[in-house]
Amino acid sequence: MDPEADRPKRTREEKRPRDPVSWIRRAIEKYRRGTLALPLQPDEEFFALADEVIRRKRTLLGYDRLYVLWQAVRNVAAVPGSAAEIGSYRGGSAHFIAKSFVNVTGHEVPMHVFDTFEGHPEGALTRHDGFHSVGRFGGTNYEKVRALLAPFTQLTIHKGDVSASLPHLAESTYRLVHIDTDLYQPTVVCLDYFGDRMCPGGVIVVDDYGAPKCAGVATAVGEYLARTDDFHVWDMRTDQLVLVRR
Repeated sequence: MDPEADRPKRTREEKRPRDPVSWIRRAIEKYRRGTLALPLQPDEEFFALADEVIRRKRTLLGYDRLYVLWQAVRNVAAVPGSAAEIGSYRGGSAHFIAKSFVNVTGHEVPMHVFDTFEGHPEGALTRHDGFHSVGRFGGTNYEKVRALLAPFTQLTIHKGDVSASLPHLAESTYRLVHIDTDLYQPTVVCLDYFGDRMCPGGVIVVDDYGAPKCAGVATAVGEYLARTDDFHVWDMRTDQLVLVRR
């Protein structure tokens, strides 16, 4: 007797992967093997840039999240202003963004990169950040990140708590901001600061918006959007939220 014969057939819902966004990850990587070459799909140029930081373990972002950043760079290519990343860890996503701007625009874009390079700082954790602890994501090295980003002459690294760094930043406008702090309080600080300085058409990508262990990020974004209607809001289903300045 076939033991499979009496086993009930799985429904389409049951056949879906447990990870609700894994289908996006697989779809992005599937383009590498695809035969179509449509202009808005991930192409060899994208994968070359993404491979450079993923295979060297310079980032925790996968191809799906990097592709959101790649699309953001392309969409703000003609928008004036600088770029910024808050929460760079080992520098991979900052390198990816900076190099993407060079590839897309033909030149560097002024960029600010913020990180403690020692993990979550004292005083940054709140009741919204139950899964996090002081020093988490401390497995990085400032000197190595500085060496990785050294080729970009218009990129400035700010070492320390972003809350302490922003008041000393020269006034500027921004076309792209990548917020990847994992925590409530620095997300609030960054949205308040950069939101007012985004050029029309500028993009803020908030990482971990949909991550269960980063509930503080979603709380911070929800509170911010309740105070402003300056942005179009796009849930990318990659745990990222994209805000486009109207």
